Amino acid sequence: MKRPCGKRHFSSLDHVTAPPPPPEASKLTPHALAVTRHLLTHGPASRGHLGRNLSLSDASMSRAAQALVRNGLVTETLDPRSSVGRPRQILAAVPTARHVVGVKLTADRAYGVACDLFGAVLASAELRLPAPGARGVVPVKATLRVVTRLVDRLAKRLPALDGVGVSVGGVVDDRAVVREGSFLGWRDVDLAGPLREATGARVVVTNDVTALAREQLWFGAGRTHSTFGLVTVGAGLGFGLAREGHVVERLIDNGHLLGHAPVDGDGPRCSLGHHGCVAAYLYRDEVEARMAAAGIAGSFPDLIRDQAYADSPWVTGAARALGHLVATFAGALQTDRIVLAGEDVEPLFASPVLAATIADRTRPGPQETEHCELDVSTAPLTFTDWARGAAVVSLQHSLGAL
Repeated sequence: MKRPCGKRHFSSLDHVTAPPPPPEASKLTPHALAVTRHLLTHGPASRGHLGRNLSLSDASMSRAAQALVRNGLVTETLDPRSSVGRPRQILAAVPTARHVVGVKLTADRAYGVACDLFGAVLASAELRLPAPGARGVVPVKATLRVVTRLVDRLAKRLPALDGVGVSVGGVVDDRAVVREGSFLGWRDVDLAGPLREATGARVVVTNDVTALAREQLWFGAGRTHSTFGLVTVGAGLGFGLAREGHVVERLIDNGHLLGHAPVDGDGPRCSLGHHGCVAAYLYRDEVEARMAAAGIAGSFPDLIRDQAYADSPWVTGAARALGHLVATFAGALQTDRIVLAGEDVEPLFASPVLAATIADRTRPGPQETEHCELDVSTAPLTFTDWARGAAVVSLQHSLGAL
């Protein structure tokens, strides 16, 4: 996840020149990719149903189906329920057609999963990263060795390895270079090139919240909404968004504008000097510094889970800030679908203050006829879930969806 703005630590690092990528497997045509995505998202369907939903002619649908069956991505069977006229041909995606490894890097550990075409986790493992060196920078070459060992360990559980996805908190360029590695202290580190050389696999690198948004696009909120927002709440705030079926790869501000949106002008001050912004209520470091000054021991996650503090300004303020953030994000995207995820989200989501704040923000004026009702869900995340997001990005990359 992204650390709060103004809390980054960078250092100059040795760079490894990336070797040329290995030969790419044949990418799917746009029509074949659309069919595959629909089957993965919505399940088996007939040629006629797919053609109508994807606006494909019979000829285009036939070519796409034949190519997918030939490549082993899809099976086609006759619907036994067809009793009149020509039997319907039912297409279904083949789970074993692709196998990938996803890796999530935190400040001190690498979490990995092996997944099939449906993103189902077949195996998981984790390894400790080397300790940070000078200025809090986690050694790059030693980290590459750890990730390579993790990928090799998981790949042994698979019949083949079609790709590797790695997610990190921060800013990633060209799906390869970590421009700002928030928790690792990295800057301008080519991660994909050395990993391709070490593993022999196609490697794609992405921001961790973007990876979760891509996972949601195919296997979550994207099943019913082409535009949705994702907010993760943990060590910091993370933001992902999909617009008209496409995930935005990189935010213009790394989430700074939303993270510092005003909530209460008389509220506590964040480290940048804003009074009562979202960060002041929800950034873990910001809140824990005020807790310590107030003589409250422990961490912010512990506090929001402690029933003794359920009605305290610490919890109600955080829930109110999150409610305002949800409403603002939904209004900016013009969507009624927001997904909340992360280690700290569940107790805040359960607070009646969050629901009341959203209800107040969506309440129409006396002369307004349009009423907005937001569809907000929550998904507390484990690090296996974060790694699965990276695996889904690798799946999409292997199919030509990126």
